[in-house]
Amino acid sequence: MPDTATARNLTPKQQDRRARILAATRQLVASHGYNGMIMRDVATLAKVSPTTLYNLYNTKDELLLAALRDSVDDAVNRTAEDTSELGYERLVVHLHHSVAQTREEPAYAKAINQALQRADHGEVIVEVLVGGTKAAIAESLNAMLAQQRLHPGTDIDALATALVGAFWGIYMLWSKGELALDKLETELKRSFLALLLPVAAGSTKIDITRQLNQLLLR
Repeated sequence: MPDTATARNLTPKQQDRRARILAATRQLVASHGYNGMIMRDVATLAKVSPTTLYNLYNTKDELLLAALRDSVDDAVNRTAEDTSELGYERLVVHLHHSVAQTREEPAYAKAINQALQRADHGEVIVEVLVGGTKAAIAESLNAMLAQQRLHPGTDIDALATALVGAFWGIYMLWSKGELALDKLETELKRSFLALLLPVAAGSTKIDITRQLNQLLLR
């Protein structure tokens, strides 16, 4: 299975084939659910032979994981293009791009969120979406701590856990129809900034307070 690094080394023809396969996978997940996607249907929709598909992805789980990681990597890459600095600003930019992805493929995002809610600890979807999100958050928090933008002694693991919980909790509200898509980004930002405010230090605390007040007045 081609990972992100390998994908960058593919020929244009191979990259096009990979993009078609992963797009077809997301389309079928959106229409049939995370567990309802069938490899044969992916091959047909992507216009590749079943043999080619199985040569690239040995199992359905490998294919689902590749499509999922491709979406995650896309949001990460978009964020990196906007800001190279680690910190709460990077977290806010990542929220923006995550929601932008959701707007582009809302049915797929909803299917993935629902699958995540049903998944058990240790399943790949949990490791990628919960573990991966928490690790990315912790990276920015550790940078903030090193830059004295957080109070000394801040429990980074506990804060990262709270932030990832807020992220997927708010996404759950959206996937259940309790939050409109046009309100999703605002609610995510409010939640993140409110959790960061008590431990922010110096000018960062001032900046977060200002942004949070602006969001609360909307």
